[in-house]
Amino acid sequence: MAIWDPWKEISRIEREMGRLFDEFWGSREGTLRRLPSPKRTGVPVEREELVGTPPVDLIDKEDSLVLKAELPGVRKEDIKVSATDEEISLSGKVERKKEKKEENYYYSERAYNAWQRTIPLPVRVQSDKAKAKYEDGLLEITLPKAEEAKAKRKELKID
Repeated sequence: MAIWDPWKEISRIEREMGRLFDEFWGSREGTLRRLPSPKRTGVPVEREELVGTPPVDLIDKEDSLVLKAELPGVRKEDIKVSATDEEISLSGKVERKKEKKEENYYYSERAYNAWQRTIPLPVRVQSDKAKAKYEDGLLEITLPKAEEAKAKRKELKID
């Protein structure tokens, strides 16, 4: 009878994922196998911010949740935020146009990326009292906790 080894299974999954990425982006013999990034996939540096969804931090404060999302280069009017008492949704788009005209020379490039992300919240919030502000590429959303979600402390008598 063979004993199941979870580490062997994790190693097998890692090899399989590496094979899948090699098939998709092409194998690079003699290099370390790493998850793909825009730099290794041939995406031009100026288009790097167009790849994927924005990273977020969700901070649990005493009376509220604070969500911070990094959105460098995204215009305020291209961001949409909606919230329910149990989740928050972010969506946005980034458009880049580059054009250069000279005598006997014309260069034009366009890039577009749209994304949408819904984050389930760990506690119920008062979505009607949520506030959002966007400054210098950082979106900060404050979501006041619902009364039943706020921590209630009670001193206990020790017997």
